[in-house]
Amino acid sequence: MPNIAFISPKGGAGKTTAALLLALGLAERGARVALIDSDPNKPLVRWGALPRRPEAITVHAAPTVQDIRDAAQEARRRDPEWTIVDTEGSVRGAMIFAALRFDLVLTPLNGSPMDAVEAIKAAELVASFGRRAGNHLPHHCLLSRVPAALKPRSLATVVGMLREQDIDILPTPLIEKEAFRALFEVGGDLSSLEAHGISGVAAARRNIEAYVEAVNELVQPPKAFRHAC
Repeated sequence: MPNIAFISPKGGAGKTTAALLLALGLAERGARVALIDSDPNKPLVRWGALPRRPEAITVHAAPTVQDIRDAAQEARRRDPEWTIVDTEGSVRGAMIFAALRFDLVLTPLNGSPMDAVEAIKAAELVASFGRRAGNHLPHHCLLSRVPAALKPRSLATVVGMLREQDIDILPTPLIEKEAFRALFEVGGDLSSLEAHGISGVAAARRNIEAYVEAVNELVQPPKAFRHAC
């Protein structure tokens, strides 16, 4: 059961959207997913209370770090195949590493040098907690809210800053989509958005599919290895 954490010292980086999109994409593939919302503002809890939440996804509130273990125990009763934790947008969010063990940590960031600086801080936090626990914590940055019309060279500075620090970047960015924003108003999944006439759902679905595949490749062993086991 992979455990995935989303962390960023900076609010507004797209953590909650990235966590929800990963959950929806996994559910679309038939996986059972537990979402743990440790953001005090409870954005995922609010989404979960809207109509048409996929049955494969459960949402569990953990408003403080101390609540995360309880939320994880509650989630395990539903026998999830994936657990995804959305942390609050502050340095305190890194305290989740004292509560749970993770297979992958993702730090979303927008395409600006300021966000890159905060993402580097997040990478340092993850590495620090890993060293203290005697455990390597795999960490990748995720470019999020990337405008569809943005030219690749516009991101060169940000990518260069991350590469200089030997920080891995997920190969699939999340493109800025009206459909992604609408999920938190309409509820449900992308099929719900289609029923409401939201535009660009097909392109949003393709973006999610590529994103989920990129994450899956990082946390799942190669097929040949699985067959050998």
